[in-house]
Amino acid sequence: MRLPSPDTACTPADLRGFFYDLYEDAPKPLRLLSAARPYVCPYDRIVPFVPQGARVLDVGCGTGALLALLVAIERIAEGVGCDVSAPALSFARGAAGRLAGGERLRFDHIETIDGVVDAPFDVVVMVDVLHHVPEAERQKVVAAAARRTAPGGVFIYKDMTDEPGGRRLAHTIDDLIFSHELVRQVSPEAVERWAAGEGLELVASEYLPRLVYGHVLRVFRKPADGPNAGADA
Repeated sequence: MRLPSPDTACTPADLRGFFYDLYEDAPKPLRLLSAARPYVCPYDRIVPFVPQGARVLDVGCGTGALLALLVAIERIAEGVGCDVSAPALSFARGAAGRLAGGERLRFDHIETIDGVVDAPFDVVVMVDVLHHVPEAERQKVVAAAARRTAPGGVFIYKDMTDEPGGRRLAHTIDDLIFSHELVRQVSPEAVERWAAGEGLELVASEYLPRLVYGHVLRVFRKPADGPNAGADA
């Protein structure tokens, strides 16, 4: 399975059918949610920050949709996803098996952030994860992502808006329904401070409304001579 046009394959219309077919072994509700997700999650704004041929670590990858997309558009050389949900990882591995190039993907089950593979990656991505993490542990999670970002590499952070109003309420209701959690959204300013404390530089900042939802996107770069520049692969 491969998307026909890597140049336009990040539009919701292109991705809808791709994700529905990708999870053909999943229950129908999950397939429908996967097909609908491109209309909510701004993949079109995340993908451009992933360099061609990158090694990518997806922290909290869920069913592996982002890594699957990056392989399908021939964007990355290798991808490693990790998550606490064994069932989600099972669907991720099944999806990889249906992809041309899916052998370049690996999915690891972890219990905590300490279980994430300790190696440098060109790109570390964290999408809609941090608001599920207990507040006292959020800085540690950002620090772990920063340490695994290779010198010259990027850390891509995307989460829900914390601004008061209908869009934040929509996210709160969404998590109550689908995750059975009453979450407290993350301040992007706090993420910026934590990332800066790990030696990362903010290079892009966007607010992205989608349907009734609002997203914050932050992209950080680790200087080539920054912390952990001598880390072993």
